[in-house]
Amino acid sequence: MSYLGELRDNAKPLLAASLGCGTSLSLFAYTSSVFAPHLVKEFGWSRAQFALIGLTMLTTVFILPFVGRFTDRLGVRRVAMLGTVLVPLCFVGYALQWGNFYYFMACSVVVMAVGSTTGPLVYSRLIAENFVQAQGLALTILNCVPAALAMVVVPALNWGIIEFGWRACYLAMGMVSLVGGVSALMLIRPSRKLDAVPVVPLAPKPDATPGSAREDYGVILRSRTFWIIVVAMFLCMLHTPLHASQMNIMLLDNGITTQEAATMVSIYAFGTLLGRIVCGLALDRYSTPIVTALSMGIPAIGLFLLGTDWNTLPVIGFSMFLVGLSVGAEVDIMAFLVSRYFNIRIYNSTLGLVHCVTFLTAGLGAGAISLTLKLTDSFSPFLYFVSATITVGGFLFLLLPRGREKVG
Repeated sequence: MSYLGELRDNAKPLLAASLGCGTSLSLFAYTSSVFAPHLVKEFGWSRAQFALIGLTMLTTVFILPFVGRFTDRLGVRRVAMLGTVLVPLCFVGYALQWGNFYYFMACSVVVMAVGSTTGPLVYSRLIAENFVQAQGLALTILNCVPAALAMVVVPALNWGIIEFGWRACYLAMGMVSLVGGVSALMLIRPSRKLDAVPVVPLAPKPDATPGSAREDYGVILRSRTFWIIVVAMFLCMLHTPLHASQMNIMLLDNGITTQEAATMVSIYAFGTLLGRIVCGLALDRYSTPIVTALSMGIPAIGLFLLGTDWNTLPVIGFSMFLVGLSVGAEVDIMAFLVSRYFNIRIYNSTLGLVHCVTFLTAGLGAGAISLTLKLTDSFSPFLYFVSATITVGGFLFLLLPRGREKVG
């Protein structure tokens, strides 16, 4: 089958995965920062206090292994159905808040937990099951939808909050999630049997029967490839909290208005869109370690520039674009690496562990941001620090295998 023919023949699962991811947890990563300045202003929360919201990501460390394992066992449709029902209710909870920061933290914890069942961890399995030649491009399309929607939704949300209030906008986001999730579920066909999943030519056919959890996780944890991926991802993703609740606050720290900050987020979203397209095409054609190292290393430049005193709009816009180029590709890369180096029968179990590390990293990053703001009242020291860790992590990806033999 040709490269484009594979995309054409599997358009339905690709559309289902794109709708599911595009209107759920991945989109919230862009939109949550729009609400942040308005909530901080209305309720009088400090910036250091609000930075602690990133710690809610730590709760997913206990959830993601179960989500991944259940997806391997039960399939995408059954797992995603849970989040499709519960995520909109979480936004109702956001809309009902009265200023208690711990209530807001609790809502965020629940969103992260139930939203994981409608995120890339679950929906990317549809790509792993149906694509071989165009897998990188398919993952790109899957994860471009949230960025494409964010380019429109973020400025619209900022306008909507000013005109109608943040409560109405939280309810609107819940409706978007519900409609998108139900549409995705309707498009998902019964899961293929694992023995029908195409594998890389000349590679041994994987065992179609999932083993026990002890056996499968033993295989994963003994893999050198797995540890290279998780350590490199840990170093490259310490800056993750900046892209959710802290982005607008960080931008406003540079002396720009809320509307200018919303425009900067749109530039960032455009960067994620372009970065994913280029990265996805490159992963299908060139060396996986080299493409991964380059893609994950680019944010170091943008984050370093944001830490400087060069606070003109062109510099900020260029920096946000550079950050977006790579940040947009990280979810695609995680799914591609797991599919590339691990057999499909343990795909979600492995990807669940990788996602655990990234969320743990995000929680630690949130704590570091809060401490930095408390001690210096500036984001700059943290931005310089993560620029260095990203550089080291990018080089670690060059240690990944270049052969096609898969683990498991």
